[in-house]
Amino acid sequence: MTDTQQDAATDESTAGEAKLDVFVVSDDIEPVEVDLADIPKLVAKAQRHDGFVWLHLVDPDEDTVNGARETLNIHPIAAADVVSGRQQPKVQKFAEHLFILLWSILPAEESDDLVLGQTYLYIGDGWLLTVQRGQGGELTDLPRLLQDSPEELRNAAMPAAYTIMADIVDGYAKAAADVEADLEELEEQVFNDSTSEDHRRIYKIRKDIGRIDRAVSSIAAALRASTEHLESLTVGREHIVPYLHDLLDDAAGTAALINDQSRALDAILSSHENNVSARQNQDMRTISAFAALLALPTLIAGLYGMNFKNLPLVQWQFGWIAIAGAIVVVDVIIYVMFKRRGWL
Repeated sequence: MTDTQQDAATDESTAGEAKLDVFVVSDDIEPVEVDLADIPKLVAKAQRHDGFVWLHLVDPDEDTVNGARETLNIHPIAAADVVSGRQQPKVQKFAEHLFILLWSILPAEESDDLVLGQTYLYIGDGWLLTVQRGQGGELTDLPRLLQDSPEELRNAAMPAAYTIMADIVDGYAKAAADVEADLEELEEQVFNDSTSEDHRRIYKIRKDIGRIDRAVSSIAAALRASTEHLESLTVGREHIVPYLHDLLDDAAGTAALINDQSRALDAILSSHENNVSARQNQDMRTISAFAALLALPTLIAGLYGMNFKNLPLVQWQFGWIAIAGAIVVVDVIIYVMFKRRGWL
């Protein structure tokens, strides 16, 4: 399994009994307690009052998903995607509803890494079902998100779905902005001889860019290809159409930005590798220079340590001073030569 699947998938062994939150949304968002069997009646009642029913699940188990599927007549294929938790972002049109799967960028609970969560949207006639998965990440509080949004952006199922999608796409843009700031700092480090870039940070940014790219590129293409399906759910709510087009543009723009950032990071990584190679070469030159500085005194000391009788200055009482002085002078000359060549 890839790291993307690990981030997006849900460990069923840790999923507990999920609670289905039900809200009636019209002028306000009103939580209600209702049995699954009575939800169709609640939907009809909400529609008569120009509202809709919103059902919300967080990390549900299979039984809870199947219960919602049977009640809302959700297509089994769309429901299976929630259970498996390993699908790519996509938009699918079924007879009774529209299904949208997005990957959300979540801050990790215990680190500064990015975690990929999943948000599933099922948009039907008079109802909206949302499912969130995101183990290890801080999930968005969707009830608060809708409560704080303008009434015109939550007064029907499609506007409410737009508000949720816009928040997710905005998360892509914020994550891309953070990456952009990191790239600017890295560029300064890479092209500044007085600083040394952190290779771990470079590869973390590479990982973040990859995750954002996989999240935004897939959904941007899927939303663009499904514009007609999205607009078909705005009948009577045509005011939301410009917002949807703006959402598509934002997703496409972020996807293009991430693509540019990936190329910029490739250039930075190439420069980093060149810097590493240059520093290694400099280290080798420095080591070689010091080896040469040590080789001469070692050679002379070794020769005179053999106690040959006919060596120069052996019989002179100040010979050792002359030899030591000669070693120092020669080493100084060698040092100056290496220094001028930039080896030291």
